[in-house]
Parts: sequence; structure tokens; C-alpha cells
Amino acid sequence: MEDEKPSTKHLVLKPKEIVPMDPPSRPGDGTALSVQLIHEQNRLAEEKAKVRRRTNAPMPVPETQEPGLSPAFKLKTIDTVNPVARPDDEEAIHVAEILLENRINEERSGWKRIRFWRRRSSKRLRDFLIGVGSVDLAVAAFMYWQQNPITAMFGIGAITLVTSMSAWIMFFVMDDY
Repeated sequence: MEDEKPSTKHLVLKPKEIVPMDPPSRPGDGTALSVQLIHEQNRLAEEKAKVRRRTNAPMPVPETQEPGLSPAFKLKTIDTVNPVARPDDEEAIHVAEILLENRINEERSGWKRIRFWRRRSSKRLRDFLIGVGSVDLAVAAFMYWQQNPITAMFGIGAITLVTSMSAWIMFFVMDDY
């Protein structure tokens, strides 16, 4: 009796209720998002930044904070150790000048006068031809000495196997030496 399905005749779905969260914005009321509004906000932010740079004022911190927030959600306070450097400041770091000084010091040290030897040619091809050639010649000589069809088939298979295996190992697996 416990496993029977209950009757669903009396079940009815609730009507869907949609509650608007934000009031609709109309063009011209100042709350609608538009490209002109975004450009205006960017222009105002640039003007504030220029004033802040001229007066060397810190970034404004919003004063409104909820009293019951945990420390993880509170604004972080960052104390600047060094003031922002100005372009006309003598003690400011100038990357272009540092790179120029490094280049002049390298030239004075004479590091370009060192002769770099050309890369040594690889000996892989020579070793491949000597090794595979000698094995293939030995198998071919054995095939000529025996002269029967079975030896010829096994000899051709051995030559193919040794040549392809050695080529794979010498030119794909190994590095230059």
C-alpha cells in the first residue's frame, strides 16, 4: 500500500508572477544606457584623474560602508610607499636611458669581438650509410650465396626492416651528434 502513487487530480500549478526589480528607463531621463552616456562618464573620469595627478591627491575612498560587513568585504586600505614619479624628476627611473646605458656597456666590454664558430656538421648520415650499407650488403651476399626463393624473401624482408628501423632511429628518435 505504501508504494502506490498518490492521486494528482487535485494538484494545480501556481500562476507565474513576474515582479519588476528596477523601474524601466526611458530615453532622455539620464538612466538609460547609451554610448553618449558612457563617453560622458569616461570624459568626467579623465578630468578627475588629471586633477588628481596635478595635485598628487590619493584616490577617493567611498565613505559609505555597511557596519555589519565582515572584514573580507570591507575596502582594503593601501598605503603608498613612494609618490608617483613625474617625467621631469631626476630620480625617476627611465627605461630607455637604462637600456641605452646597458647597450653602451656591452659594446665597451667587447663581447661582439668573440668569434662564434660555425655549427659542426652532423655525422648521422655517414654513420647511417656505413652501418645500414654494411648490413644490407651482408644480407645480399647471403642471398646470392644461398639462391633459393625462401632465402630471397627473408633477405628482402631483412633489408627492408633493418633499413627502415635504422632510418627511424637515426633521423627521428636521435638528436644531432
